[in-house]
Amino acid sequence: MTGRTGNIDAAWTVALPSFGEMLRRMRDDRGLSRERLAFAAGVSASYIAQLEKGGKAKPTRAVVDSLVRCLRQWNPLSDSDIRYMHDLAGLEIEGYPTVAELRNSISADQLSLLTLHSPKLAALYDTRGNVLAGNEDWAQAFPGLREEGNLYRWMLADPAAREVMADWETDVRQAVGCLRGTVGSTTQHAAFDELMRELGGFADFRRFWAEGGVGFAPPVRTMRLRDRATGALRSFRMQVGLLDSAAHPGHIVATIGLPG
Repeated sequence: MTGRTGNIDAAWTVALPSFGEMLRRMRDDRGLSRERLAFAAGVSASYIAQLEKGGKAKPTRAVVDSLVRCLRQWNPLSDSDIRYMHDLAGLEIEGYPTVAELRNSISADQLSLLTLHSPKLAALYDTRGNVLAGNEDWAQAFPGLREEGNLYRWMLADPAAREVMADWETDVRQAVGCLRGTVGSTTQHAAFDELMRELGGFADFRRFWAEGGVGFAPPVRTMRLRDRATGALRSFRMQVGLLDSAAHPGHIVATIGLPG
């Protein structure tokens, strides 16, 4: 036996995706000539041809944004299409989304999954620790966090955090290290200015920050939480990962806590 399955044509090759191939497909789907798209986007038809053939360096952000704007005039582009164009051009989507924009980008199916995870703790945050959504089990485990709206402020300012987090100092020190790592991984530092000013008002935050520790959220860690009503101590296996978003990639963090 050769270990091969099915009838595979060894001569067939699958081309890797490219910006030019996607641009040509989108232009063809809309029945646009190169000349018409070029005129609308403010570039030359020869430049469009070179992009489609891969004979030019990858386009600038201004060119991609102009092409997106023009293509949308003839037929809508999905968030996935727009992100894909930026990805193929080697560009990051600029601008840090607001909390409202991130909440609006969460689908109904994703929200329903939070409820279906019960009795696991399930929540969505942005990378600045702002609460986007969470199930009732999560809300009960972290009393007041939903109302506060930000994980870092809640841990430092709400007395309930010290009551329910059995290893408060260890957990907060780790969270501050993760925040340092998050800020260091982005060029959009201004998006963190307001949060850093607020957190700088807490002596504990200044102490942990001055230690210089840096980290990134491990995919799985153990967290001990005390039930505020009964005093019972429970351990949770906390799983953390980025929720891929076509509109706002890299900005939504999913957390799930498994009891036991």
